Amino acid sequence: MNARWIRSVGLASALVMFTSGTGLIGCGHGEDEWQAELAKEKKLQSDLDAEKAARTAAEGDITKAKEEINQLKKDLSAFEDIKKQLGDEKDKAAKLQKALDDAEARAKVLEAAKKRLEALKKKLDELKKFNLKVVVRHNQIVIEMPGDVLFAPGSELLSKDGKEVLGKVADVVRNDADLMKRMYQVVGHTDNQPYAGQFKDNVGLSVMRAREVYQFLTTAPDAAKKKEGGGLPSGNWSAAGYGDLDPVAGSKDQQTLDERKKNRRVEIAILPDASELMKLDVE
Repeated sequence: MNARWIRSVGLASALVMFTSGTGLIGCGHGEDEWQAELAKEKKLQSDLDAEKAARTAAEGDITKAKEEINQLKKDLSAFEDIKKQLGDEKDKAAKLQKALDDAEARAKVLEAAKKRLEALKKKLDELKKFNLKVVVRHNQIVIEMPGDVLFAPGSELLSKDGKEVLGKVADVVRNDADLMKRMYQVVGHTDNQPYAGQFKDNVGLSVMRAREVYQFLTTAPDAAKKKEGGGLPSGNWSAAGYGDLDPVAGSKDQQTLDERKKNRRVEIAILPDASELMKLDVE
């Protein structure tokens, strides 16, 4: 119902009134008929006004509904953002929980490995009564043996005292089933004084000394053949020499007499297995 239609209705009403009036006058109609026509016109105008009011109210309702729809869309978008954030946080929480569970599992494994190594070190502490040191170095449990006890200066041949010390080490290892199963490496070390013997340099001398210790420990003793040895399984042992490259006292270039004595040594390193590849802090 637009403005053009309203104007048309008004014009039609005017024509009706004119015609009616003319007819009434011309035909002699009475006052009652005239009032009836006026009442019809008023009713038509009232209906028109009501229709306009209803349309205005409907347009207002539509505008309000659109506003509510827009607000609902915004609320839904905000809810989706919150839902996504909650999903992200839930995912983060799950990942953090998994990381925590993994860390706790690793900690249990490492703690168990540490206890085994502490027990292993405790077994080797028996060697301290022979003036041997049992320490943790380079992430390995190491038995330190003074080079001056094992060898004469510049020599790769084991001394009598050296064989006696190695025999005691072999006894400790042999009498413990767990120690017998372990893997070992004999490592020779020298001080920083130049060496010019048959083995060319300090590394060569340290390798030969390590080999001599390895050979003694893995040789089966035979009294009849006057053969001495520790009788340990050769497959569990190896040998290496570091020369003066890994000092325990002073530096490679500067060492006092006492520091040189400490650096002339042979170590027996107990090699860790896969479960023990960790930072050791046992004392």
